Amino acid sequence: MLKLRRLLLTTLALALLSSAAPAAEQWTEEEQTSGVKKIEMVRYAFAGQKMKLQLLYAVNPDCSIVEGWAFEIIKQPEHGTAEIVPTSAFPTYPKDNPRYKCNEHKYDAQMLTYKADVGYKGPDSFTYVEISPSGYAFEKTYRFNVRPVPATTTGPKQRSS
Repeated sequence: MLKLRRLLLTTLALALLSSAAPAAEQWTEEEQTSGVKKIEMVRYAFAGQKMKLQLLYAVNPDCSIVEGWAFEIIKQPEHGTAEIVPTSAFPTYPKDNPRYKCNEHKYDAQMLTYKADVGYKGPDSFTYVEISPSGYAFEKTYRFNVRPVPATTTGPKQRSS
């Protein structure tokens, strides 16, 4: 019975990952049992500047939207603001993805953003969760190394002869 349950959970997880979920590594046995895949992202951020981190949506191979996905910030950053805001965008699936043809369609979606407090320098983080219609979840923690805004540059300098 336990082997059958594991097989079913693995099959469901693989079907979910291949059909509508964001790219992710193999699920561990604990993740399969809990239904939660924990992912950590590490980035640099500049204080006071809003970053677009991830476009949140799910598309079927026929380019229809997968209804029923939920996105929620479950732990706000201590030194900034994380938001999920409405947007519209064209997806950017690679050519070898069955959804590549969907890149021609603009979708209503959500954008995950982060903005560190002006003047802050140091570590920060927040966590959000994506819950699929079947109940599997992706809990993602973004960790940031917040830096001061660099001096503005215009690119490489031209050498004078």
